[in-house]
Amino acid sequence: MKTRPLLASVLGFYTWACVNFHAEQGQAALPNVGIYLRATNQFAEACFFKPAEAATNDLAFTLAPLILQEVIGATEPPAQPDRFGTLSLSNGLLALDRTRLAIYWQADTVRLKGKEHVRYAYVWCYSLAASGPGEDGLALQGIRITLNGAGHPVIWEVLADSSGAELVFVSQTLEAAALAEFGKGLPARRYAIERSVAEAPKVIVARVIDDGPTAMGPFVYLSAGARAVSTLICRCMPAQAKKLLATSAYDLLPFQAMAAQPFLAQAKALAREQTTFWPGDQGSDDRLEHCLRLPTAF
Repeated sequence: MKTRPLLASVLGFYTWACVNFHAEQGQAALPNVGIYLRATNQFAEACFFKPAEAATNDLAFTLAPLILQEVIGATEPPAQPDRFGTLSLSNGLLALDRTRLAIYWQADTVRLKGKEHVRYAYVWCYSLAASGPGEDGLALQGIRITLNGAGHPVIWEVLADSSGAELVFVSQTLEAAALAEFGKGLPARRYAIERSVAEAPKVIVARVIDDGPTAMGPFVYLSAGARAVSTLICRCMPAQAKKLLATSAYDLLPFQAMAAQPFLAQAKALAREQTTFWPGDQGSDDRLEHCLRLPTAF
């Protein structure tokens, strides 16, 4: 006589457990969903930043990012609160000059899958103050580009994200090679190249982008205020900004110029920025091996 109430109780508990389990799964997936969705966002208005024309077309210039900074509530002329600047010393103290735009770069090599790969890192600074609730967005931003054996960019790492996620973008050819070797994406992952959530819980491949015909820098779309990377695309892909309000040129400066490296390190310390990589940091050499399922042929 007690079997039916007991069965109902068990089934009720099972249903409750399943609902809560799936709810927890949904909550855990929400940050990823938001990152995937923003990768397809269209900016209504944006300001455009490009490297100043250089005397030579070496890879540091060719791979330099083209930045589209989202603008909300534009004025005439457009206000640019999300404007990065040049670091310098003023009366012995670190200062940021936003009247002069600058992005700092450094080239090095990394050994992946038993082969040496060239990579270029680009870092720019917005503020020397830490970001927090109700405050301005990220104080530092940047990307690091890893080339394949043919010298084409195939992996783009994002320096920082306001969600705490570690964002990576990969080329279509690299994802296709991972799919051929490893099969479809793992559970809770969108792409074949991603490692499992247990192995790389913070790493998210936000998007697979088209391969360009030649080695060239990406378009980097930055959200207003947060300065997070909304998306990153090849120059050969359709634009995701409807209207450009202004175009400015930035100086492309090597880390070695004017002792830029210690300046940037000090800016990073002052801002207490959580970064996924840092140019010249040997401790990050094998990072990509740990966060991606790199195909053997890479």
